Amino acid sequence: MNKEEIQNEMEHQRRILYQLADRYGFLDERVLVQSRKLDDWLNEYDRRKSG
Repeated sequence: MNKEEIQNEMEHQRRILYQLADRYGFLDERVLVQSRKLDDWLNEYDRRKSG
């Protein structure tokens, strides 16, 4: 994946996170799992940006 594709996926994952948080609240397990997924994408972006 290139940097632009990673950015698009990060935005997609962020939208999912916000939708889940709106529906279930920030402390719901589904929201926490999604937050970790977004963190993984952010870390991948950072690795590619730095590398």
